[in-house]
Amino acid sequence: MFKQFIDKVAGSEIYLVSSLGIFLIFFILVAVMLFLMNKDHIKHMSELPLNKDKN
Repeated sequence: MFKQFIDKVAGSEIYLVSSLGIFLIFFILVAVMLFLMNKDHIKHMSELPLNKDKN
């Protein structure tokens, strides 16, 4: 199916490259956000399901 789309649509390379670019930008932004996130906040959020009694 994708091969037919690539063959029949003129300028389909733009769609392929732009979708790859969007994916890479999103993946890089999420990775940077995770590295810059406060470690205490991550620990607090990971322990939330286990601490029913604490507020």
